[in-house]
Amino acid sequence: EPDPAVQQEFHSQVLASAVSLGRKYHFDEKHAQHVARLALSLFDQLRGEHGLDDFSRLLLEVAALVHDIGSYVSTTGHHKHGQYLVSNSDIFGLHRDDMKIISNVVRYHRKALPASSHISYISLPREKRMQVSKLAALLRTADALDKGHRQRIERITVGKQEDQLVIRNSHRGDISVERFGLARKANMMEEVFGLKVVLR
Repeated sequence: EPDPAVQQEFHSQVLASAVSLGRKYHFDEKHAQHVARLALSLFDQLRGEHGLDDFSRLLLEVAALVHDIGSYVSTTGHHKHGQYLVSNSDIFGLHRDDMKIISNVVRYHRKALPASSHISYISLPREKRMQVSKLAALLRTADALDKGHRQRIERITVGKQEDQLVIRNSHRGDISVERFGLARKANMMEEVFGLKVVLR
């Protein structure tokens, strides 16, 4: 069994390294940290659906922290720029294969879903492609929940009702921007998990 204190230290260093990569590209730190929190909350509450391990959880947290760094290059197509920057960066403690997963998750946090014409996705082994799709679906949903970059949705509770994923939330202020964002970005959740996302 790995020593929990050593694990904790490793995690802290990985995340600190991800944050410094974000800062290098002038990311919106509050948004990134908030999306990471929401993504992990989804991950933890949907363990029965995705069946991924704790290392995948760490990769999701890193991807959430750096998901918008491509905006440094250009806000247009920033998911593609982000994929490029991440795949050419180093994060403490993570191997090239881990960075490939993260860069693909960043690639799919918005816009198109994975397609057979996307070389960097298709070149992954099948189980890694599944991992990318699941993590990207979670990140995409979390990102939509802070579409306004105002951290209005503070906490979420997730429940399944037949083929619906019901997200109850406690929020401050008007969340119509987030509702709109979720309506547009929940397509991957449906594609990957077969669940329609409903925000209550």
